[in-house]
Amino acid sequence: MTSTLFDPGLGFGSRLRRLIDRLDRDVTALYAEAGVRFEPRWYAVFSTLSAHGPLSVGALARRLGVTHAAVSQVRAALTREGLIEARADPADGRRQDLALTPLGAATALQLQPLWDAINAATAQVLERDAPGLLHNLEDLARALDRRSIQARAKDLL
Repeated sequence: MTSTLFDPGLGFGSRLRRLIDRLDRDVTALYAEAGVRFEPRWYAVFSTLSAHGPLSVGALARRLGVTHAAVSQVRAALTREGLIEARADPADGRRQDLALTPLGAATALQLQPLWDAINAATAQVLERDAPGLLHNLEDLARALDRRSIQARAKDLL
């Protein structure tokens, strides 16, 4: 069965990755123009720590809906940049919480207006040009939670 929905060789996942890469390039350019070394992939962990204070890697992973390994990778990068640090949990010294460093707190203050502008620009393009996209992505995620592309494709082989 041949689908005309996508160009040959350009599958759905590839199109999504290209779109994400494009968005990341734009945001990275904005960070560079602001004179801040910051990567889009750090945003979720960093902004969560900024907004909610110290959290463990596990708590961050649960809050963000990602794996422990994904948070650990971002943790390593943010630690190398001096933006976050691990601190002993006052309630359980065996556990460590991640927290913004003074440089991280200053960087969050510097980036907040930029994040506000990025969020407003994103809301604007979604409202004007793709009003159903977020709802459709949620529908897609729920559908894939029910049955993966892998399982669906196997049925078609």
